Amino acid sequence: MTDDSESSPSFLSSLPSQPITDGIVKQIGESDNLKIRGTMGFPGSSPGTIEAFLLNMEAKTHVIVFDPGAEQWRVYKSFKTEGMSHQEMVNRASELANEWFAESLSDRIAAAEETEPDT
Repeated sequence: MTDDSESSPSFLSSLPSQPITDGIVKQIGESDNLKIRGTMGFPGSSPGTIEAFLLNMEAKTHVIVFDPGAEQWRVYKSFKTEGMSHQEMVNRASELANEWFAESLSDRIAAAEETEPDT
């Protein structure tokens, strides 16, 4: 369960350099790419934003996260899904997303403070 940058989905570079909406995550999941089996967004720190989502592919699920410091999307962790039920896969991805949310909290707060106008 490591960051598999070699197998990172190629579309990551086409995502905007900011958190996205659930609609965009849904579009990715419903794309014509035969390798993609589905997606699910995890609510971000601002209403209506997605800062992490799962990308279920043929034999692996990726937890994709927005890195506010680098202003880009990246694979946080990936795991093999062979032999897992759908619920087990969702639970594992949720655990990983929550882990990332906890680890990145200070970075996300700092990034939000940088974008707030001075009052």
